[in-house]
Amino acid sequence: MNEEALQRSYKRFGLTPDASLREVELAFHKLRKLYSDNSLATYSLLEDGDLPDRLNSLQAAYDMILQSRLYSQPASDQAFPERRQEDRRDQDSRIVVVDADPQQKPGLFLKQMREARNMSIHNVAERTKIGPHQLQCIEAQDFTALPAPVYLRGFLKEFCRAVKVQDPDQLVEAFMMLYSEAT
Repeated sequence: MNEEALQRSYKRFGLTPDASLREVELAFHKLRKLYSDNSLATYSLLEDGDLPDRLNSLQAAYDMILQSRLYSQPASDQAFPERRQEDRRDQDSRIVVVDADPQQKPGLFLKQMREARNMSIHNVAERTKIGPHQLQCIEAQDFTALPAPVYLRGFLKEFCRAVKVQDPDQLVEAFMMLYSEAT
């Protein structure tokens, strides 16, 4: 990952690399709201065509920060190598590793993605309009408590969208294969 681009992403949100994921998310949502269609703050400052570009660049910066947190060592360790070992242990406890195989354990993979995005079951339930119990059953791969396949497929796609799974179709197919074997 390009370190300069990552640093620019943090600066775009007014943050440093040691910011928590929650701080990054709050800064992103604040700026996204500032540049929304209905915002008076940017009414006369931006041309009509500039607003989508600004929103897209904010999303790209946010995604870059999330990717750096999900798939590499914590960015703060790279920026501050002089930190003591105890500090690193404390920070590592906040970083969630997504290491489950989406083909063998798609439910666990979804759970790890949700946790990596710093989302609770209730956050996902609000975004997807799927009951928290159903989401928990998906994560636990509790096939006996899940709905009919036609509904389950839709639930899985929405869950993947909410936690930003890169290849949702592959995960859905793997889950459905396990579901059909179990039922």
